[in-house]
Amino acid sequence: MTDDGEPSEVLDILAAAGWRSHSDPQANVQVVAPDGRVRVLFQPESVEYANTDVLWRVEAVGFEVPVEDGLAIPAAPTRWTATFTGEVPVALIGAFMDRMVPQVPVGQPADADRPEATAPEA
Repeated sequence: MTDDGEPSEVLDILAAAGWRSHSDPQANVQVVAPDGRVRVLFQPESVEYANTDVLWRVEAVGFEVPVEDGLAIPAAPTRWTATFTGEVPVALIGAFMDRMVPQVPVGQPADADRPEATAPEA
């Protein structure tokens, strides 16, 4: 991992936007958007990082993800994924997160963009 910043710089951006955070005993962190449709994984002690150097993973799904014990467990299909290796400076990852956070609806039901989820007009 590059020493161009601390992971907390990125995680603080998400926490300030009301995202829920969960850490495991190995220091891996999952942060879930308020609507449950996006999650960010910081995974320094994961098998994926050991095998691929993917330190950060951002996943978005097209439906609300059930959150149990603070963890979001997405099911297929994932709408999009962004990954960052340990060589990407934290400042660049923070800039991505800072730009992404306003794009994630806060408090909007996950299916609000589907016509059948809207209330009929009176």
